[in-house]
Amino acid sequence: MLKKILITGAGGMLGREITDIFSKDKKYAVFGTIRSVEPNKSGINYIKADLRKLGNLKKIVSAVKPDIIIHCAALVNLDKCEKNKREANLVHIEATKILASYKKNKTKFVYISTDSVFNGKTGNYTESSRPNPLNHYSQSKLLGEKAALAINKNSLVVRMCIYGFHIPPGNSLAEWALDNFALKKPINGFTDAFFNPVYTKQLAQTVKYILEKKKITGILNIGSEKPISKCAFLKALAKNFKINPKLIVVASIDSSGLATARPKNTVLNTDKLKRVLGGKILKISDGLAALEKDYLKEFGIIRQ
Repeated sequence: MLKKILITGAGGMLGREITDIFSKDKKYAVFGTIRSVEPNKSGINYIKADLRKLGNLKKIVSAVKPDIIIHCAALVNLDKCEKNKREANLVHIEATKILASYKKNKTKFVYISTDSVFNGKTGNYTESSRPNPLNHYSQSKLLGEKAALAINKNSLVVRMCIYGFHIPPGNSLAEWALDNFALKKPINGFTDAFFNPVYTKQLAQTVKYILEKKKITGILNIGSEKPISKCAFLKALAKNFKINPKLIVVASIDSSGLATARPKNTVLNTDKLKRVLGGKILKISDGLAALEKDYLKEFGIIRQ
C-alpha cells in the first residue's frame, strides 16, 4: 500500500523540489497544495488551496488522509509579514496547528522553519540555542515550531536557509542576482551577513533520507558545513555561471536601508546533522554546481 504524503506550498521553491523527489519514488502517493498555477508535473496530485482559509485546509487533510505531512508553505516576504501579521500567523501558526493535529503522534509531521529565529549576534546556533526573533516573519515561524512540537510528538522541525529558483520565475536571492547579472547591473554583497545555506534539492534529498532511514523528532538544523558571507556566496554564484564578479559591490547590511530588521549571522551548527547523516556533509560548492545545471536545463540561458 502506497504511503500518502501531503506537501503544502508544492508550487514554491522548496515545495516543488520535495514533491518532485517523492513523486519519483513509487512507494508514495504525493499530494501537494498550490495557490495558483498548477506545475506541469506528472505523478503529483495537486490541490488548489488557500491555507489562510483554515476550514478548507481541514477538509483537505481529512480527504487525503496522509501518513506524512511536510509544511513548506510560508509567507517569505519579510516586509509583507510586518504589514500583514494576521496573514503570516494564519499560514505559519494556525495552519500548522491543523496539520500537526491530524492523527497526532501517528502521522509524521515536518515543519519547515528558518535560521532567522535567532537574532544573529553570535552565529553557530545549535538546536538548543535560545531563539530571539527580530521580525514578525521569524516570530511567527518560531510560534509555528512551538505549536508543532507541542501538538504532535512525532514532529520534526527543520531550521534552514535555502537558495534555488522558482518555476515560474520568482525573486529569491539567487534569482535576483542572476537577473541582475544578465542585465550587467551591479548588486550589493553584504560582507557582514553570514549564513550556511543549502540548495533546495540538497534539502529535499536530506529530508527524504531522514524520513525513510531515521526516526528523528524535535529540532534539526540542516545547513552547509561551512559558513559564508552573502558577498562571498554571490561571488561563488557568479563564478559558477561565468559572470564577472566585479558586478558584486562590497556593502554592509548596516547601511543597506532595508525596511525590516534582519539578523546578521544566522549560521547554524550542523554537528547533529553530520551525525544523522553518518558523517556526510553538505557543501555549498556541490549545491551551486547542481543549481547551475538545473537552472540552465530549465531556462537555457540566464534569463533577462
